[in-house]
Amino acid sequence: MRVVCIGLVALLIVPVAGGFGTDSAAATKEVVRAWSARLNAYDNAGVARLFSRPAAMLQSGALYQLQTYDDLARWHKNLPCAGRIVSITVRGKDATAVFALRNGKNRRCDAVGQKVAAVFRVSRGKIRAWAQIPVPEAPGTVA
Repeated sequence: MRVVCIGLVALLIVPVAGGFGTDSAAATKEVVRAWSARLNAYDNAGVARLFSRPAAMLQSGALYQLQTYDDLARWHKNLPCAGRIVSITVRGKDATAVFALRNGKNRRCDAVGQKVAAVFRVSRGKIRAWAQIPVPEAPGTVA
């Protein structure tokens, strides 16, 4: 199963056609922070607008291609936990963020305090893909 997940993550983070240049690391971190803030505020429509369309989402081995803002908002509405950013590390267009899970507005988390990680593919200020990944052993720090 791990090989399949790694393969799917690799598919999500390959360069996207039409993505010229690279957003700055600071700008990429701001997109991740905006995603987290809107998710924590239960602003699912606002979270959706941070994405380009279509967007690829990978969670628990399932790959979703979400075509509309409504699809993206609905997907985020179903996330059970909010989270506090522990770290963000940027390499090119990819930001790996580690979160400590918590309850949030209209979110009752069954794993409060546990850490999770996600990689965000950001291009031109928009999230093109998101994938939940294992928590890196040595996460970076939030700058």
